[in-house]
Amino acid sequence: MRYAIDPHQSWLPLEAAAARENDPRKSGLIREVARHMEAEIKGQLEPLMATLTTEPKYHFWGNGTPMVLEGRAAVASFYSGMFSTGRQQFEVVVAKVMASSDNVVTEGQVKQVNRGRDLKAAGMSTVGDTRIEDNDLWLSNAQLVTVWPADTAGKLIGEDIYFGVNPMQTLSKISASDLPPYYKL
Repeated sequence: MRYAIDPHQSWLPLEAAAARENDPRKSGLIREVARHMEAEIKGQLEPLMATLTTEPKYHFWGNGTPMVLEGRAAVASFYSGMFSTGRQQFEVVVAKVMASSDNVVTEGQVKQVNRGRDLKAAGMSTVGDTRIEDNDLWLSNAQLVTVWPADTAGKLIGEDIYFGVNPMQTLSKISASDLPPYYKL
């Protein structure tokens, strides 16, 4: 069965791309991105942080005001907050993987489940003509390009994340039966 969202599929295209890559440096960087993505989606802070340099830097673009995270403490705090709410359970449907000796670039769609109560807390009351109820589940699906720069040791310097559209503009209603059994609401 294909679910509306299946987060544990996210890193598989990266593993396949790494296996096809003949250059050991590029293959290693792609594998590091796959490890990072798997640890993030599974909510594993220590393995995730092990993929990063000592001073990571993140940029988030395309959802209004750019956001920047600098340093291990800021990045670890960001991920801890994400994990505490279950927001790491997104799926990246990776369509393209490109690698150089300094960067990996991934392109595709990012899907995420949004609870009705969370949308309401963010100030939303309707999606189109449909009133948002607390127990509703809404799926966002937005274009995503991520540049993953790396240092000479093969650790990720951070992420430069570009959203094609605001994910809140793509919401469609789903039900719990659209989620894989491992997904935690």
